[in-house]
Amino acid sequence: MDTQNLLKSLHLSLLNVDECLATNWNFQKVTSPFTRLYLVNSGEGNIIHNHKKYELKPNSLYLIPSFTLCDYSSEIFLGHFYIHFIPQITGGTDLFKLLGFKYELTATETDFRLMKRILELNPGRKLANPDPGKYCIDDLVPHNLSISSAQQIADCMETHGILLQLFSRFIKVEDQTGTRLNPNSKISQAIEYIHINLSKTLTLAELAGTSHLSNDYFSRLFLKTMGMRPIDYINRKRIENAQLQLVATNDLIEKIAIEVGIDNFSYFNRMFKKYSCSTPGEYRRLHRLV
Repeated sequence: MDTQNLLKSLHLSLLNVDECLATNWNFQKVTSPFTRLYLVNSGEGNIIHNHKKYELKPNSLYLIPSFTLCDYSSEIFLGHFYIHFIPQITGGTDLFKLLGFKYELTATETDFRLMKRILELNPGRKLANPDPGKYCIDDLVPHNLSISSAQQIADCMETHGILLQLFSRFIKVEDQTGTRLNPNSKISQAIEYIHINLSKTLTLAELAGTSHLSNDYFSRLFLKTMGMRPIDYINRKRIENAQLQLVATNDLIEKIAIEVGIDNFSYFNRMFKKYSCSTPGEYRRLHRLV
């Protein structure tokens, strides 16, 4: 499936939205299973992610992708709107690999109007506790998704339209054709196949076959395009799925491991600690939403 058709399937599920004045905003090593969007209107602060420090300034927009390790801080106070949402696309394709994104923008009057409007449409969606390690039951993912499903159709459609407008602002102009993911469409075919079959056993020969390439050439092309080997990409995506299930469900960890495609529990624990810097149990205690 080409990029344009993939993007037609994009859906953004709203979790939280609110305006707040944070006076004790200092969190380290935060990894959220949802994407964050901030519109700062007063004060100052910093966010570090993707090996770069962003100074949070009034009249600016900021985007933080899901499963991105971040440090947040504000020495005085930070007045801001925030939106938490989950981007979903056909086959589970990673949108942040498919397109290039900016993570900081100058806000416009339209951005402020859109942010105020989405807040009007979605009252009662704030975080009860802003500490990522202490989210309470009112902030859990299934609860907020159920609110969305109970909305009036018109309000739900307008909410989604506003999310798309704000989110689209961050797409880099030079990457709007989707060439960032791969200069060779063969890799995108393999990526889509991986996401569709992530819970199943996947072999190098199977993936290379989707692109009609030899195993060796496919591995080298995948590494050049994605910056990691196929097995590393597969394991990373499986662990990201496990992270979301750990915080959004009460399922046994062993069951989650099998559902994400890793039936060897010892191997699952090793991979989880490699990519999350914590055990599955520790991750659930720190980030659980239910």
